[in-house]
Amino acid sequence: MGQVLLYSSIMGFSLFAGSALVMFFNFPQRTIAKLMAFGAGALLCAMTYGLMEDAFLYGGLDMAILGFLIGGLTFIMADYLIHSAGSRRHKRKQYLFPDPKDYDKKISGRLIALGGMLDNFPEAMALGIALYNDQITGLMLLVAITLSNFPEGLSATAGMLREKISKGKILYLWFATAIMIIAVALLSYVFLRDINPDFIGFWHAFAAGAILAMLANTVMPEAYEEGDYTIGLVTVLGFLIAFVLARI
Repeated sequence: MGQVLLYSSIMGFSLFAGSALVMFFNFPQRTIAKLMAFGAGALLCAMTYGLMEDAFLYGGLDMAILGFLIGGLTFIMADYLIHSAGSRRHKRKQYLFPDPKDYDKKISGRLIALGGMLDNFPEAMALGIALYNDQITGLMLLVAITLSNFPEGLSATAGMLREKISKGKILYLWFATAIMIIAVALLSYVFLRDINPDFIGFWHAFAAGAILAMLANTVMPEAYEEGDYTIGLVTVLGFLIAFVLARI
């Protein structure tokens, strides 16, 4: 239990640390984008060689397919609802709000918090499950998620500051998100560890599908949009380094 608390705290407060840092230091947007791409590549590796392998090992091919599809679809539907309500506006205005009149609408801090929690929910659940079943996968996930979350905190906070949201409110939102991550990881570790192996496989795949949908919908488009043509190479390097470290 202590390890889960430590890992989930590192994961959760990496977002908070990125948010706090960007308030005092000016990071070039391309640098943030490359950090996001590197983290996305590492997370893709952890999802592929950690979660999906374990999903197949515990639940077989049928549960891996079912969980992966349901996880991906669940995230996509939830993300669509949050997009429609405007919680992503601080990140990608030109695509989500092509009508300049929409820029005048006040963005909701609660919606931003919901968006952050949605992005991190599958990762937190995956971490809790993995730490009980496979310590190597758990460590790989921790490194990959932290590498992804830190630049996410940088990028999202920069956008929120442009929306004239106060620094205190921003820090409060990310602190609440960090607490949610810790709670979800702990609950996943406690309640999903003793269930039938088929369901363990299902939930591994569910988390993997949701993570892939999250990367495709939010992290990777933003990294490419804010970066340059080296983003693909940085993503490849993130995947490769995570793979090598997991095999050493």
